Amino acid sequence: MRRLPRSEVSVDDAASRASAFVYGNVLVLAALIALGPENLSGPHGVLYIVGTAVSTFVAHLLGESVAGRIRHPGAPPAREEVRVHVRNARPIASSATAPALFLAAAWAGWLDSPTAWVLAQAATLGRLALLGAAVARWRGERSPLRVVVAGIVLAAVVALVSVLKFVLTH
Repeated sequence: MRRLPRSEVSVDDAASRASAFVYGNVLVLAALIALGPENLSGPHGVLYIVGTAVSTFVAHLLGESVAGRIRHPGAPPAREEVRVHVRNARPIASSATAPALFLAAAWAGWLDSPTAWVLAQAATLGRLALLGAAVARWRGERSPLRVVVAGIVLAAVVALVSVLKFVLTH
């Protein structure tokens, strides 16, 4: 098997990272909607978002571990395989970074809660819009326009679903 340059990953790894990227961001966005701007006082909002990302990251790794046991019965997971799963799941963990920073700014009093809440959602949707560019970077390729447009459409669809969820649950 050919060893890929550091900036380039296999199609399977790029697909796994893209899946984790979408999954992590959608769940963080759902957590933000569940929080609402009224629940951002104190550390609660930050902990809720970070907890969502961390628990999703751990659940994803557990799922990959079970899948590995099915693929290779009786064999413990190879150290390199575990490293690949952790690396490919990092987009789940990183999905909480910008939203948590905005919520921490509200907690510190630097932003009002509604503004922090909207900015946290915008950051998450922005990440989703950049999915095509991220995949191209993982693959060591240039990002074609159709992939960029697809990311923007994905973000728009997720935004509409988020608005619908907020309207129906608040």
